[in-house]
Amino acid sequence: MFDDFKRRIDEWNATVNASKFGTFFALEERGSTVTKEFQAGTATFLTMAYILAVNPRIMAESGGNCDASDFEEEGGIFSAGYESCLLELQRQYVTATALGSFFGCLLMGLLANLPIALAPGMGMNAYFTYTVVGFRGTGNVSYSAALTAILIEGILFLILSVSGARFALAKLIPEPLRHAIAPGIGAFLAHLGLQSAEGLGIVVADIATTVTLGACPEQYRTPLVAYDDACRNEGICVLSDAYTCDVLGHRMESATMWLGLVGMLLMGVLMAYSKTKNSSIVCGILFVTFISWFRNTAVSFFPDTDKGDERFDYFKQVVNIEPLNMVLANYSGDLKGAILALITFFVVDFLDTTGTLLAVVDPIPGVVQPNGDFARSRMAFSVDAIATIFGSVFGLSPVTSYIESAAGVAAGGRTGLTALAVAFYFLLSIFFAPIFASIPPWATGGALIVVGSMMFQNLSKVKWNQFDHALTAFVTVILMPLTYSIAYGIIGGLMVWVSLQAAFWILSKLGIQRSAIEGDDNGGEASPEPNMNGDISGDDNGQVEGNESGKLTKDEEDTTPPSETSLMKMSEGLSNPGMDVKSSAEIEEKDA
Repeated sequence: MFDDFKRRIDEWNATVNASKFGTFFALEERGSTVTKEFQAGTATFLTMAYILAVNPRIMAESGGNCDASDFEEEGGIFSAGYESCLLELQRQYVTATALGSFFGCLLMGLLANLPIALAPGMGMNAYFTYTVVGFRGTGNVSYSAALTAILIEGILFLILSVSGARFALAKLIPEPLRHAIAPGIGAFLAHLGLQSAEGLGIVVADIATTVTLGACPEQYRTPLVAYDDACRNEGICVLSDAYTCDVLGHRMESATMWLGLVGMLLMGVLMAYSKTKNSSIVCGILFVTFISWFRNTAVSFFPDTDKGDERFDYFKQVVNIEPLNMVLANYSGDLKGAILALITFFVVDFLDTTGTLLAVVDPIPGVVQPNGDFARSRMAFSVDAIATIFGSVFGLSPVTSYIESAAGVAAGGRTGLTALAVAFYFLLSIFFAPIFASIPPWATGGALIVVGSMMFQNLSKVKWNQFDHALTAFVTVILMPLTYSIAYGIIGGLMVWVSLQAAFWILSKLGIQRSAIEGDDNGGEASPEPNMNGDISGDDNGQVEGNESGKLTKDEEDTTPPSETSLMKMSEGLSNPGMDVKSSAEIEEKDA
């Protein structure tokens, strides 16, 4: 019976592949079928579905369109009225997140025909909330101005994508900075996951040491409510999520923290097995969430309080389409203070998209070209930019391509049908806001830590035996969580790199050469004069010494990660004008 069912499915797949539908998505050409694409889309969605729980919680902390002045007499941003506004804002952000992700995946599938899923970028949402707009709107940039910056960033990215200048711009970013941005964002996300408002509550405030070990039960917490003197009177204010533990101790005794840790460890165990790796994060979140939905327990998200009752009443609705009036952008012409945010959004979005797209499409047969470019790359980058512009309308941080799409490619995804399957799942999510809004922070805190740890993989590409590379990467990574700002991390790393290269250049002009680097193939000779892109060992054309053509040797290609190989080939094509390289337009024309 099973064999007969499989035979019928195979026949149906063969019929679809031979149809105009199959030709449009190049199913036969890329060796795929409709059922494979749907399975791949399911795998991709399962690995990134956490965004529906995490993004609304982070973005709502910005305050959105909730105006603190409306609640001034009640106690401002810590009043009960403002808290209710934030709760409604978070619910609307579930719908907005699903809508923005649906739109991006839909365009990627139809226009670029690539198995890439899009959603609001992790890290950029935290930067938007805690650095740009500030916690509950206490920053220097207004909510409307920040969304305007995202709109402009999307437009600039679109122009860059359409013009094809993105490859040239990628070469201007110093190599160690390029490799350190993703790990820095990972450290930032892990820092959020360890805190109380968005995570497990293990790291809390301390007057003497700034941060310390926490996770004490609620009755032993002293909330930090110093934003407004009126809020020091606990009788008229709702207490903040940030707190410090009393001197009496009771650290690491919070039941919700231990439940969250169990969920995080479950994610780690499942990720170690190939059959459960793709769904590990979602399974961990669901495990913790399900236990937290039982009432009258120490870990309940619906405690026996007025706030708990309000949450539970909303949860019982199950299906509900939220309005979007509290997240909609009211674009502002006053960008005072938002220029730095605009630059940061652009740089991080550009790097993230470039790295993600190249890494995900590399394993797909016949897609990546000899110069490192890939079919319909111009359209793929343009879709990413258009999704960011669309998302800004609904109050979203930049919508970007997700590296979790690699899970779908590993499951057999080869065409845009995978992205369309993910779009279908996000469309369904729009109607289930009460469910996703009821996922507690201690369920998503572990996910933030796990996602952050996965982003540290890029550190293996840093040339740690070259101290200018090592110091630049280290400063970039360490500043992001410690300053609570992705922008400061990028600026710090860039300043270190430029300062070091300027010093090396001045010293080289004075006849003082850098000493040979241990492990290099320079035969003990002094290292050549550095350039600003990080190539200290090369000729005038920026090609690597020891290889006359400047190309990767066969052994080097075999030991180089696929995504890095693509970047090297792309750089090779740009730096060697004599090489026969097809343009993106020619590739897209051939693919069409």
